[in-house]
Amino acid sequence: MSTIFEDLKELKYLEPTTLKEACALLSEHREKASLIAGGTHLIPLLQEGRVKPEYLINIRNIPSLDTIGEYSEFSEEGIKIGALAALFDIARAALVHEKAVVLQEAIRLRELRANKTRWAYYMSTLGGCLHSPQSAGDIAPALMILDAKAVVQGLQGWDTIPVEALFTQSDEERYKILTEIRIPKQQESEIGFVYEKSFGTGGAPSLGAAVLLKLDIKHVFVEELRIVVGGAGPVPIESKEGVAVMKENEIEDHLIIEAAELAADEVCGKSDGEMVERARDLIEEAIRHAIDRSIGDFALGY
Repeated sequence: MSTIFEDLKELKYLEPTTLKEACALLSEHREKASLIAGGTHLIPLLQEGRVKPEYLINIRNIPSLDTIGEYSEFSEEGIKIGALAALFDIARAALVHEKAVVLQEAIRLRELRANKTRWAYYMSTLGGCLHSPQSAGDIAPALMILDAKAVVQGLQGWDTIPVEALFTQSDEERYKILTEIRIPKQQESEIGFVYEKSFGTGGAPSLGAAVLLKLDIKHVFVEELRIVVGGAGPVPIESKEGVAVMKENEIEDHLIIEAAELAADEVCGKSDGEMVERARDLIEEAIRHAIDRSIGDFALGY
C-alpha cells in the first residue's frame, strides 16, 4: 500500500482490525476521513486531487467482510455478499449464479471508469462500487429488482436498509459502514429477471436497465413488473408510470412500446432527446427479454 501513496504522504493512514474500531474511527473523523478497501475508485481521485481527506481508514483486513454465503433469519432466507467481496469473484460464484444470476449479468457488463487498469478489474469491491456514483448504476438496478438489503454498521449497532437507501442517506447515516448485501430468496417460476446495458459514446453516459416481469400461470397476464434504470442521473430510478401500463394486462406489443416510452421519460427527466431515445430502446429490449425468460420452456410446448 505504501508504494501507492508515495505522493500522498500527508495522509494519516489508519488500519483498524475490527469493525467496532473502524466505526469508532469513522465517527471520530467523519468528513475528514475516507474508507478504503480495494481502492480502485478512490486512489485515482486522491492522485488527481479531486478528494482530499486527512485520514484514510483501511478496512481491508477486517475479517469476514468478503464472504459469499447463505443466510436464514426468522422467516427470511437468501444469500449474503460481503461489502469487500470482489466483483470478479461474485461474477464467478456458483451460489450467486444459482440464486441471483441477474446480478452476475450486471457485473459482467460493468465499466471501468476512473481506473481502467487490470488491477481495478480484479480488485473492485461490491461496497466500493455501490459508493461510487459513477459505478453504482452498473449493478444497483439489478440489486434493486432483487429486493436486496444493505446491512450497515455504526457505533450504536447495525441496521438493515433497502439498497436504494444507500443513495439518499442523510449526513449522519453516511458515517455508517456497509458490511454486506443480502438478497432474499427469489421465486423460481414464471418470473424473468433481466439486466441490459446501453454503452454511451462521445462522452454520453452509459445506461443500465434491470427488469423483473412475472406472468400468471397461463402466461397471458402480467402480474408484476419492475423497471429500474441507472446512469440517467446521480441515483438509479425505479419507474412507476411505465409499470402501470402493463401490469394486470395481457402481453401486447403496443403496451410494451408504451411502457418503455413512459419509463424512459420518467427516469431521464430533463435529459436530452438522445438519452431518452436510448433509454426507451434499452427498456423495451429488456422488457421483451424478460417476457421470454418468464415464459421459458412453456413457449416450446413443454
